[in-house]
Amino acid sequence: MLRPGLVLLALLVPLPVAVRGQDVAYRVVVHRTNNVSRLSREQVSRIFLRKITQWDNHQPMLPVDQGSDSPVRRTFTKQIHQKTIAAVQTWWQQQTFAGVAVAPPERAGDADVLDYIRRYPNAIGYVRAGTLITSDFKTVDITP
Repeated sequence: MLRPGLVLLALLVPLPVAVRGQDVAYRVVVHRTNNVSRLSREQVSRIFLRKITQWDNHQPMLPVDQGSDSPVRRTFTKQIHQKTIAAVQTWWQQQTFAGVAVAPPERAGDADVLDYIRRYPNAIGYVRAGTLITSDFKTVDITP
């Protein structure tokens, strides 16, 4: 039989698996013709905030987000921008109102993001890690 003190201790100990379980693993994806293979977390953040706007070949970067209710977007935003979706949306409202830039387009899910990248080879997006990536695409390694 468990002693009451051990039960209380068990309730106070954080459950890292459950906390990690809230995050959805993702992959950053580009068109197979894109020369990029590795980007830093900071570079990815700057791309999605449109602070970097051109690839090395001087073509425009076309970031594409998932919908604001998407679990994969929540994880991407937390890990890449180190902010909440609401904070990033507020920042975009300010940028738009000031006439600086507009937020990347949103797509409903992984398949829609991949379709966007297929149609626009300069695009960059993210999908759930388990999403099937065909030969039309390649995954970008993200470094700290």
